[in-house]
Amino acid sequence: MSITCSKVPKTKIVEKAGYLGVNDFIYVQRSEKLKNLPLAEKWCMEPCFLPSFYENMAERIENFEVRPDDVWVVTYPKCGTTWTQEMVWQICNNLDYEGGKVALERRFPYLEVGCLLSRDIPMEDEISFLEKMPSPRFIKTHLPAHLLPPQIWTVKPKIVYVARNAKDTAISWYHHYVNFQHYSHSFSDFMEAFLDDKIDFSPYHSHIIDFWNLRREQNILFLTFEDMKHNHPKVIEETARFFGKTYTKQEIDKLADHLAFEKFSKNPAVNKEYILKAVEDICKVKMVDQNFRITRKGAVGSHKEEMSQELIDKFNKWTDSEMKRWNCDPELRKVFIL
Repeated sequence: MSITCSKVPKTKIVEKAGYLGVNDFIYVQRSEKLKNLPLAEKWCMEPCFLPSFYENMAERIENFEVRPDDVWVVTYPKCGTTWTQEMVWQICNNLDYEGGKVALERRFPYLEVGCLLSRDIPMEDEISFLEKMPSPRFIKTHLPAHLLPPQIWTVKPKIVYVARNAKDTAISWYHHYVNFQHYSHSFSDFMEAFLDDKIDFSPYHSHIIDFWNLRREQNILFLTFEDMKHNHPKVIEETARFFGKTYTKQEIDKLADHLAFEKFSKNPAVNKEYILKAVEDICKVKMVDQNFRITRKGAVGSHKEEMSQELIDKFNKWTDSEMKRWNCDPELRKVFIL
């Protein structure tokens, strides 16, 4: 296995990354690019910051058997993942709203979820669940391109990747950390850790850059959260075409209505309300925001309500620095910065 896991030294900023039951972290990286795979030359290969629990599943993910009819949704966290999962599942299942009443995490399992939460929380082995799942499987992951199971690049199942601007992503991730992962540090502590790539699944920029550079692969569809908000019916139509599906305008409009935030945030099959309550009960903790749901706000530009201009400027300078570092396509700035 060419995956290496190295312990992240305990520093003040790493301490600011800790949350309930998770205080030890590792850098996960591939020691060398996959051989005989030209597209691997496009990867940044940045070490990924993850809880130390990931080490126990790294080999299983590396050897995970990928099927040609799998459907994968890949994102950096809080970029519209749940929203995209439901859209993709409905498109691929002929708009089965009755079937969509089954909890999304059963229809669309999260590959590496077992590494993220306190060991006090009993969790099903999602990898085993996926291995036994009948085809076609729908799989969610936040792993960067170079840490995905290598077979994904030779078997070439359909992959939908979604990106979101850095500042809204950070704000959404912060509220998730506070209410789901019961993060007890301050807002400024979290933002400092985010800007230093010391938050789960970071680095943020290279995660997106890798898939931007792969966006012309026939089996990859690159979407943005902002485009979905701006014209969701158009994105639904584009996604349907990617999967070889054709729907009428009325059917597309009905799906867009099903996915409208006012309805989506209240949908018990996708908002994970029962999981949030279970974590509270098991760990004897309470969410800071008792109205929090995984589908929290679904807005573009809401960071302006919580970030100072100084912090906004810091995020923008960070992005410009990373773009220069990776010699990015200038068009990517429109993805990273509103």
